[in-house]
Amino acid sequence: IGQIVPGKVTKLVPFGAFVRVEEGIEGLVHISELAERHVEIPEQVVQVNDDVMVKIIDIDLERRRISLSLKQANETAAAGDVEDFDPTLYGMTATYDEQGNYVYPEGFDPETGEWLEGYDEQRATWEDQYAKAHARWEAHVKQQAEAKQAEVEAGEATSYSSGGTDEAESSTAGSLASDEALQALREKLTGGQ
Repeated sequence: IGQIVPGKVTKLVPFGAFVRVEEGIEGLVHISELAERHVEIPEQVVQVNDDVMVKIIDIDLERRRISLSLKQANETAAAGDVEDFDPTLYGMTATYDEQGNYVYPEGFDPETGEWLEGYDEQRATWEDQYAKAHARWEAHVKQQAEAKQAEVEAGEATSYSSGGTDEAESSTAGSLASDEALQALREKLTGGQ
C-alpha cells in the first residue's frame, strides 16, 4: 500500500474507472480519486486502454478488492527531480534491519559504493529492478505533467453540479481474480515481508 504502479484502464463506470495492475487483478479508481478537480464523468480524465500510473491505497483481502488513486499518484512529490526518485515507490523492494536501517544487497559495499567481485548475478538483478523502477518513475513524471496541463486547461471551465450522487457504495473497489493473486501482489509490493 502506498506504492505507485503502472496499469491500464479496462472499464469506465459512472462512479470511476477500473484499472488492471497485474494480469487478473483490477482495482477501482473511484471518481473522487481520478483528479484534483471535480470530475462529472470518468471520461473527463481517462479513456479505456489508457496507460496510467496509480497509487495503491487499499488492499482488502476479505472483500478481495483493491482501491487505487490516480489523484494521489499525481500528488506524490513532484517527480521530475532525479534526487527525489525513490525506487521503493515504484516497485523495488527494500530490506531493513530491526533498527530500521537499510540493508544493502549482498555483494554491495556501501563504504565504497561499489559491487564486490563475484556478485555479478546479484548486481544484474539489482540493476534490472532499479531500471524497471526508474522507467515507472519516468512514466509517472510524464503523467504528472499531463495531469497538470489538463488541470490548467480545465480551469474554471469545469461545471459543478449541486446534486450529489449516491452510487453503489458497495462497488467502490475492484475485485480480484483470486485470493492467491491478491496475496501474491501484496507480497510483491512488500518484498515478501
